[in-house]
Amino acid sequence: MGLQILAGEDNEFTALQYQKVFEKNQHRITIARDGEECVTQYKLALDSCSPGLDPFDVVLLDFVMPKKNGVRVAKEILDLRPRQRIIFASAFGNGVLDDASAILRNSIEILQKPFSLEFLVKKIENTCMLKNLREA
Repeated sequence: MGLQILAGEDNEFTALQYQKVFEKNQHRITIARDGEECVTQYKLALDSCSPGLDPFDVVLLDFVMPKKNGVRVAKEILDLRPRQRIIFASAFGNGVLDDASAILRNSIEILQKPFSLEFLVKKIENTCMLKNLREA
C-alpha cells in the first residue's frame, strides 16, 4: 500500500499537481487549502488511526498559507504527535525557518522551490523509508 500524505497548499495549481503525481505513484493524498484546514484534517485523521501511530506518513507544508502559516501548523501537529514527519516545500529557503528551529524540533525537512514533482515523490518515499527503518 502507498503512503498517506497530508499536504497544506493554498495554490490550486500546485495542489492539483501534487494530487496527480502522488496518486500516479499509488500514494493517497489529502489536500488542505489553508493552515486551519490542515490542522483540522490532521486531527480528524488522528481520531481514526490506531493509538500511538501517526495518521500520515508525511505532512507536506507550504510556509505561507492563509489563516495559519506553515510553522504554526507544524507546531500544532508536533504538539499532537512529536514524531510526525513534516516537510516544508517553500520558495523562501532555509533562512526563513531558522528562528523556528527550536519550536519545530528535528522532525522537519525543508525543500526549496522550485523542484520537480518526481524529485518530491522520491524525497518523500525515501524519507518515509528511512523513518520506518529507524523505528524497526
